Amino acid sequence: MSESNIDPSKGQFIDPMFAVVIAAAVSETVVTWAKGGALPSGFQASVVTLGYVNLLLSWFGYHKSISRKPIKGSLRFIITVVLLPLYLLTIILFNKNFINVALVYAGIFFLWSCWEYFKYIEHDDRKSFISLQLQVFNLLVYAAALYLFGVSFIPSNWHQNWVIVNANEIALVAIAIAVISLRVVKSAGKGDTAAARIWAEIKALLFGADESTKT
Repeated sequence: MSESNIDPSKGQFIDPMFAVVIAAAVSETVVTWAKGGALPSGFQASVVTLGYVNLLLSWFGYHKSISRKPIKGSLRFIITVVLLPLYLLTIILFNKNFINVALVYAGIFFLWSCWEYFKYIEHDDRKSFISLQLQVFNLLVYAAALYLFGVSFIPSNWHQNWVIVNANEIALVAIAIAVISLRVVKSAGKGDTAAARIWAEIKALLFGADESTKT
């Protein structure tokens, strides 16, 4: 491909990088386990699954977004490049303290909001940066990270409390809800209910978007 035909706004640079991240994640998880490495616990497997779901949905979401509002400047492209290793970390840190993964997700959601903010600036449709940060899915992830951080300072005599014993699981569920909520908000579906929008998004991801529903 000649240099003149390369357009980073169309994913020609990003797609190979996504592929590299996926390959690295598979190498650190599935391949390692297949070769006799220690199998993950149920919670760790859930962390890995969410990481892959988020990674793949982000890939689809990136293409959907730039097809509607192409990248004009360098900032959105740079943020995408920074996000890729963070996606990888959400998967390969599955056997570490979950607060590390939660903090990575907090960084990802913050950068996603920055990405959206710069998109609006590029296309002369400015929105408040604070309002983008205060969206429900962002607040869920930020709260999950703060929750785990706070739990780490709670005295040991409180550690029999249910919300402390199950802190990792509660935080993981909150982050999973945030990821799903984000995709519902960004969904191209025209249904009036959340369920209809989720179903429309699933069909678009699996079978491609219906031409009649494109905006």
